[in-house]
Amino acid sequence: MKVFLNGIVQVVKNTIVFFRNSKLAKVLLIIVLIKILIFYGFLKGFLYPRYLKPKWDSKEHRSNEVMKDLLKKPKTYTYDGIY
Repeated sequence: MKVFLNGIVQVVKNTIVFFRNSKLAKVLLIIVLIKILIFYGFLKGFLYPRYLKPKWDSKEHRSNEVMKDLLKKPKTYTYDGIY
């Protein structure tokens, strides 16, 4: 276990040294971080609020809606003719 942890520590140290010495790696890392922040902000700000906002007034109303959805009979289709 100790050898495994030492290996992980060595990989982290080598990665840090690589990023300190490479200007290109720093620029690319900054670009990736900016993209992550933009996508997270966009998704959280514009797409997720309508899904995360509670649409029920109470726990009872929520449970009734869930039960109604679960107990809903599936649509059945009839086919006329030859397959």
